[in-house]
Amino acid sequence: MNQSFNITRFQRMLKFYIAEYRRSYLITLALMVGGMLLLMSPILATERYNDLLYGLHISSIFVVILGSSLFTGTAFSAYNNPSQGIPALMLPASRLEKFLVIWLANLLFVVLVAGIFYYLHHGLIYLANQDMTPTVQHYWPLPSEVFGFIGFSYFLLQGACFLGSLYFTKNAFIKTLGVLMLALVLAFGFNLFLAYQFTGTPDHINTFPFTFWDVLEGRHYRVVFPSSVSTLTKVFLAGVVIALWAITYVRLKEKEI
Repeated sequence: MNQSFNITRFQRMLKFYIAEYRRSYLITLALMVGGMLLLMSPILATERYNDLLYGLHISSIFVVILGSSLFTGTAFSAYNNPSQGIPALMLPASRLEKFLVIWLANLLFVVLVAGIFYYLHHGLIYLANQDMTPTVQHYWPLPSEVFGFIGFSYFLLQGACFLGSLYFTKNAFIKTLGVLMLALVLAFGFNLFLAYQFTGTPDHINTFPFTFWDVLEGRHYRVVFPSSVSTLTKVFLAGVVIALWAITYVRLKEKEI
């Protein structure tokens, strides 16, 4: 098979993939949207602010993260057993075309899920606040900084699960999750270590990697990165996601059943 990219073969491969997996995508999407609505909509049931309902509303983000990660973790499952892997490798398309079809379908899916969460979050909070009087406490959407952190974390997680689905032949999601947990502990630990070192060991610090530092030392202080550093951080994280996709493609080129 010619391993160069051919747009006609790619279109045929994309149509074949959609026909093969359309039902799985639709069922997964419906379950995730249903789960989000189940957790997010109770804030509409009361006319006063409720911490428990707001916490339930915010917790729906775990439906997005876990559901998308589980689904991404099956992206290359067909290549991990002989009964499906051999026919997948024998399809009349180049490795690049096969990779791009799976990558594109998965990327569109995770972006769609994230977009649905974003608009449901803002839309339902807006509707909940409509029934409240101006004098009572209202619901507030998550700050843009938090959404930025969640967004980058989300796509880093998807990139890692995408690679893990091909790299690990058995229990791919569990093994990927184990590696990610280790990386997460190291990242949080190192970030906290730097924060305490640079601020002179204050009473308490709340911080996430690549975000601001909330420092408590008699008074509350917020240490933020300069805009140039924030931009470089975003470029670096985007580069990590692209690198994970690229490594997945290299792994697919070397894949043997």
